[in-house]
This record gives sequence, structure tokens and C-alpha cells, in this order.
Amino acid sequence: MSTPHNDQGPGNNAQGWNPPGGASQDGRQAGQQYGQQYGQQDSSGPYGYQPAQPSSYAYPTSGNIADGSDAPGKGPAPKEVMRAYYLILAAGVAYLVSSITSALLIDMPEMAGGSFGVGIRLVFAVVFAAVYVVLALFIRRGQNWARITATVLAALNVVSTVGSLLLLPIINQAAEASGTVVPETPVISTALGLLVMLLGVAGVVMTYLKPARPYFAPQRLGY
Repeated sequence: MSTPHNDQGPGNNAQGWNPPGGASQDGRQAGQQYGQQYGQQDSSGPYGYQPAQPSSYAYPTSGNIADGSDAPGKGPAPKEVMRAYYLILAAGVAYLVSSITSALLIDMPEMAGGSFGVGIRLVFAVVFAAVYVVLALFIRRGQNWARITATVLAALNVVSTVGSLLLLPIINQAAEASGTVVPETPVISTALGLLVMLLGVAGVVMTYLKPARPYFAPQRLGY
């Protein structure tokens, strides 16, 4: 009697079990699919969270102080603004020189407290000269309030200077009639006063010229 034996061939053996090579190939395919799904999920964040996008807010930038473009977001200052800047600075220097000259040349020997009055005039001269410098700096930066302030001061200076020139002869005649001694104003002080007025007015006019007007317009920030 013969014993039964297994007659399965190589083909039947392939149907009965998976070779190791096939299992590893299925594992690689599953790993690739998982990696693709994970990469898609990671790009959009967990639970479908979308990463924050950069804001479109336009931050103002600062320019270079050396070339007059230190105005935030305004770009380089027009040449008219730079001329106004230098004219107003020159007016401040001329005002300081005029005040010092007047204080030193006007002779007031008989007036009580003359030295104290000279000191007060010099202090005010330094303060007003500093105001000219500050206004010039902010005008170069395109600040409209500085332009308005300089306009008001220039108008007051015109009224004061022209009024002094027109009223000075009348004041001298009235003083002579009453016997009052009025200190004589040096010619150089009068000339410097006119120079201060002209420089200040010219600087203010430069800021209102057509190429300079947009530089003083309020800046709009975009969102």
C-alpha cells in the first residue's frame, strides 16, 4: 500500500502563501501612501488648520537723513523742500546774529537794569533761533504742522519788521518832543532784521510751491 503524498507544484505553492518579496513591496506602497497623506496634512496644519499668511499692512520705512529722505514713507524730499530747509536755517542764524549785534551796539548807559535787559534779550535770541532750527528740521521731514507754524511766524515777522520801519520815525519824533532819550538802532541791525524777514518768507513760500505740496500731504497707511 502506498502512502499519500503532496503533489502540489510550484504554482500551487504560490497560491497558498505570499512570498517575502511581495509582502515588502506591499509595505513600501503603504508607506508611500501614508507619507503622501502626512505631507498633505502637514502642509495645511493639523485638523485642517491653515498657516497664517503674511499681512498686507504697509509699515512705514525711514529714509536716509543725509540726503533729506528721513521722512517716514515719504521718500526723498523735493528740492523745493530742501531749499526751504536751508533758507529757514539761514533765517535762524541771521536772527541770532541780529539780536547779538543789537544787544552789543545799542548804547543804553542811563537806563536802569540795562545789563540785565541785554542778558534777557540774548536768552530770547537763542530760544527763537532754536525754534527756527526745529521748524526747519520738521519741514524737511514733511510735517505739515511745521509748515503752518513757520507760515504764522513769518507773517508775524513781516508785520513786526514793516511796522517798526514805518513807526520808528514817528516814535523818535514823539520822544524828542517829550524830551525822552530813545536809543538809536544801528543800521546793521535794521539790515539784518530785513534779511531775517526775507529768508523766512522765501523759505515758507518754497513749501507751498506745486512740487512741494504732496510732500506735506497726510500719509495714508494701506491695510
